[in-house]
Amino acid sequence: MKPKMKGIVASVLLALGSQAHAATQIEWLQWFAAEQNADFYDAIVEEFEAENPDIKVKLVTQPFGKVRESIVTNRAIGVGSDVLGLNMPWTSEFLDMNILEPLDDYLARDDNDFEVERLVQAPIGKIDGSTWMVPLNAFPFVMHVNRGLLQRAGFDKAPGNWEELMSMATAISALEEGLSGLGMPFSSQPPANGPILTFLPLLYTAGGRIVDGTSPDFDNPEVVKTLTFLQELNDSGALAPGAASRTGGVDLEEFIAGRTGFLISPAVHARAIVARNPKLDYELVRVPVLSTEAYRVHGWELGLAADSRHKEEAWKFISFLMSTDVNGRMAAAASALPGNLDALGEDTGEDPIFTAQRSILEDDESVEELRQAPKTVASWSVMTEEMQSMLAGNQTPQETASRVQARWLELLK
Repeated sequence: MKPKMKGIVASVLLALGSQAHAATQIEWLQWFAAEQNADFYDAIVEEFEAENPDIKVKLVTQPFGKVRESIVTNRAIGVGSDVLGLNMPWTSEFLDMNILEPLDDYLARDDNDFEVERLVQAPIGKIDGSTWMVPLNAFPFVMHVNRGLLQRAGFDKAPGNWEELMSMATAISALEEGLSGLGMPFSSQPPANGPILTFLPLLYTAGGRIVDGTSPDFDNPEVVKTLTFLQELNDSGALAPGAASRTGGVDLEEFIAGRTGFLISPAVHARAIVARNPKLDYELVRVPVLSTEAYRVHGWELGLAADSRHKEEAWKFISFLMSTDVNGRMAAAASALPGNLDALGEDTGEDPIFTAQRSILEDDESVEELRQAPKTVASWSVMTEEMQSMLAGNQTPQETASRVQARWLELLK
């Protein structure tokens, strides 16, 4: 073979060899790094790439408000990321648009870096017969307690059931002007999400639901029972005044300032409460129960794009993120609890706040229905408006449930 021809052959072989060993690039679209430490997420990606030199991960970080829009737009034009950061209320819309890959076959593998049964179960519950996401972390909804106000009202322990919550919240409101037993936000200000912050956590402890499969089911006995309890709280003076104009942020600020006895909100707020008012005699407990120890859970989820051309590599990255060590570190960076319960760890000392959260996460039933609800933001507004009307005395709990159900069915049309 002539020298020139040998050189050409060698160049071709070298090029083919380089292609054969070129790393596959996948893309991870999320908002997590925008809200936490971006350098930490870069380090997580580098750690994965060091363990998997044949895979490169492009970290695409956008503000939370842009991520959903990007996923939808990219799907429409035929481009997009492989691994998706997900918010559970987007699920129904994304399934209608065939954006998500079913994960059942991936979850069934023996070589995953996590145990499926040790994941927070609400996000992996099946819709249309399949699982569509896994929980990167979890924010259980809890009851925050001002023990100082509780003791002033004559009680020595936090409420464990609805009856106790009623009597304690009413007594705290009666202590003096400017104090309230329980803050509940029902402002119509967008996103008008007060009912999902407070009503749903109470409903789940009554064993109730607002969705049957993917169909609205608001006018059922458990919903009416929970609405009746809200009305009784309001009529007794237990609720902070002006619920129709209150937002979740206002209620959190009032609690931190020591002017509210109880607050139902995500457990992640405990960090802000303790940091901003270290003198507050504070306790975290499960939401008072009517019949069932259950909690509403919210968090950051991960999904696999149905249009991904590198699904195997993308799943390998998801499995890495869900592994016990990595998942624990990522949860700590987000001031959250891990989606993988094996990552909870035991080295937390005697921290009562963490111990309470761990007990709730491991022992109680996790529920999140918003991933099954169509047109979720519009449905929140409907709930808010009808609950406002009920608290103003314009309609009964049964009428409120019936009106929400009818308006939700209209939304579906």
